[in-house]
Amino acid sequence: MIKIKADAVVVGAGGAGLRAALSLKETNKNLDIKIISKGKILKDSVTATSYSDRMAFHATLDTTEPYTQDSWKYHAEDIFVIGGMVSDKNLSDVLAKNSKEAFEYLEKLGVPFSKENGKIKQFRTDGSKYARACYTGPDTAVQIAKALTREVVNQKIEVIENVMIQDILLDNENRVKGAYGLNVVTNELFIVETPAIILATGGAGQVYAENLFPIMCTGDGHAAALRAGAELVNMEFIQIGIASKKTKIACSGSFMRALPKIINDQGEDVVYKHYKKSYDSKDLMHILFSKGWSWPLSFEERSHIIDIAVQKEIMEGKKVFLDYTTNPQFMNKDTIPQDIIDWYKSSLGMDLLGEDVFSSPLLRLKKMNKEVYELLVTKGIDLDVDGKIEVAPQIQHFQGGIKINERAETCIEGLYACGEAAGGQHGANRPGGNSLLDTQVFGKIAGQNAAMYSSKRKVSEITEKEVKEIERKYSKFIFKNNKNNVKNYIRELMTQYAGVIRVSEHLERTYDMVSRISQDQILGSSINLKDYFETINIRLLSLVLLRCMNERKESRGPHLLFKNVETMELYPRDDENWAYHYIVVKLKGDEIDLEKKRVNM
Repeated sequence: MIKIKADAVVVGAGGAGLRAALSLKETNKNLDIKIISKGKILKDSVTATSYSDRMAFHATLDTTEPYTQDSWKYHAEDIFVIGGMVSDKNLSDVLAKNSKEAFEYLEKLGVPFSKENGKIKQFRTDGSKYARACYTGPDTAVQIAKALTREVVNQKIEVIENVMIQDILLDNENRVKGAYGLNVVTNELFIVETPAIILATGGAGQVYAENLFPIMCTGDGHAAALRAGAELVNMEFIQIGIASKKTKIACSGSFMRALPKIINDQGEDVVYKHYKKSYDSKDLMHILFSKGWSWPLSFEERSHIIDIAVQKEIMEGKKVFLDYTTNPQFMNKDTIPQDIIDWYKSSLGMDLLGEDVFSSPLLRLKKMNKEVYELLVTKGIDLDVDGKIEVAPQIQHFQGGIKINERAETCIEGLYACGEAAGGQHGANRPGGNSLLDTQVFGKIAGQNAAMYSSKRKVSEITEKEVKEIERKYSKFIFKNNKNNVKNYIRELMTQYAGVIRVSEHLERTYDMVSRISQDQILGSSINLKDYFETINIRLLSLVLLRCMNERKESRGPHLLFKNVETMELYPRDDENWAYHYIVVKLKGDEIDLEKKRVNM
C-alpha cells in the first residue's frame, strides 16, 4: 500500500488536467499539487494522441466576426443552439466569454497556431455562424498537450504516472478527503489524502469496442464520481464519426470533400446501395460532400444516412472502406451540384470537372490537404499503394459527463470536474473545436476554485482502520485468466446496439444482459486488479448509457433512436417534450436513478 498527501490532486494528464494543475499553481503557488495519471503523460491522454483532418480550437478573438465587443455572445448562442438546447446556457456563456483568454494563454505557451499576414487564421465548423476555428494542422491537440506539459515541467508540478484512481473517499460531512486506486504497473494499492480533487479523466471511450480513445479511457472518473454521490448528465449524447480503424484518425473534412467512393469488401458502393431509391444523384453528392463539415453523426444533418449505411454493412459482417481510387457510383459530370464545383474553384483554385482532378479522389485529397495524406503515410497507410482506408463509426467524444456548475464544482464539496469528464457545458452536439476550448476554460476554472477551497481546508486523515478495510477488500482476490472475456463482451454489445443504430428493444435486451453479469463473474474473468476495476467501471457506465438512451424517446444530435428494426423508422426530434431538458443520473444504493430536469438558462 502506497499512501501520500497533497493539498490538491488532479486526476488525468490530458489538456484539461494539465491546465487545471497549472491554474492551481497560478492561484496559490504554495500548494502541494499532484497530477495523477493512469498512463504516461503525452502518451495516454486524448489530447496528446488525437489527430483529424484539421483539428480545431474554437475561440472568439478580436479579429473574429462580427467584430463587436460582444462577439462572444454569438459564440455562446451557437454552443447552446447547435447543442440542441439541452445544455446549461450559463456554461455556454462561460465557455464563449473566456475563449479569447484561453487562446492567448496557449499562444503564449508557444502553440504554433496558423497565421496569415500576422492574423490568426480561422474557419467555420459544424454550423457555426462565424469562422472561429483556430488550428495548427491535423495535430492541434497534440501541440496543445506538448505546450502544457512543458509548462508543467517548468512549474515543477509533480506528476505521478501509472496510477488509476478507482474511488473517492468522503468524510462524515460528505466532503472529499481523498481517494484510492492502484499502481497499474506494480499492482500496489494507492491512497491519497487530499481535500480537493479535480477529475479530468476524459471520456469513457473504452466502454465501446470501436473508439478513438487511448486504451486507458475506461470511464474511471465518471464511475468514481457516480459511486461517491455525484450526478452525471447528458450521457446519451456521444459523438460518433467515421474513422480509420488502423490509425484512429477521424475521416472528416478533406477526407470526405475529396468525394471518395464508400465501398464494402464486395466492392459495392454502400451509399448508392442503400439510398438510390430515396435520393437522386445530386442529393447524394451534396450529402457526401457535406460529411466533410458535418462529420459527427447528427440527426439534424442529412449526412447521418452515411453513418447508418456504414453501420448496417458492418452489422452484416462486412468491412467498409473509403476508396480513393474510384469516384462514387452516383458521381458524373452532370450530377455534381454547381455549389460544389464553385467551392472547389473558390477555396482550392481547382476545376473539379477538369480531367486531371475529376477522375481521382486521391488526387483531389492530395491537392486539398497534402498534410493529412502525409500523416497517413507516417501511420502506415500509403494511399498511392493501398488506395483505400478501412473505416467504421467510432466513438469520438462524450458530450455529457459529471455535472458541474460555473465554478466547475460537482454536488460534492471538494470535488471538481473539467474537460470531457465534465457535463452540462455541451448539449447533444457542439461546434467543432469546442472540446479543446472546454479543456482550457473549465480546466482553469476548476484549478482556481479548487485552490481557493483547499487553501481554507486541512487535509483530513484517512485512518489506519480505513486503510486496512481497503486492503482487506482486495487482498484475497485471485486472478487466473489471461483474457477478459466479460469486458470484451460488454464492449462488443455496446458497439453493436448502443452506437449509431439504437432501438428500444435492443437497448432493453442489452441492459438485461449486462445487468446479469455479477461481480464474481467479473472477478473470475479478470486478468488482474486493474482489469477488474476497469470492468466494474465499464459495466456500470454501460448500464447508465443504455438507460439514458432508452429514456429519451426522440432523436437529437448523435442520439438516433429507431422505432423498430424492420422499418428502421426514426423517432423524430421532439422539442415540445425534450428541448431545454436533460437526463440527470444518480446512484441510489446500487440502483441507477434517472430524473428529467430543466436546463439552467
